[in-house]
Amino acid sequence: MLDKDLLEQYADLMGDDGVQDMYATFADNIGGYLNHLQWLVKARNEAEFRNQAHRVKGACRSMGLTELATTMEYFERGQWQWEEVEKELAQWESDLPLHQHQIEAWLNARRIE
Repeated sequence: MLDKDLLEQYADLMGDDGVQDMYATFADNIGGYLNHLQWLVKARNEAEFRNQAHRVKGACRSMGLTELATTMEYFERGQWQWEEVEKELAQWESDLPLHQHQIEAWLNARRIE
């Protein structure tokens, strides 16, 4: 669920505060990204939806959220139908807090060490 090796590399390069700042930026922006994806689904704007999925994929990968990024890669590159996207995006939104909790737990554990 969480690429801890990547986060460790970031911590080695930027320090724990740097990773915390990265996560804060991610947490501040992911809701807006999700809202935009949902709007594009309603508008049935495939080209922009795929572009936005690419952006969200990058944001997720940068935070080590590999499972969430994989779904976005499918949205970006895959052959899908809108009904499938609606279902998968709703599941993605439901799963997001659990994944964020994993990052938060990792960050908190590093503060204790």
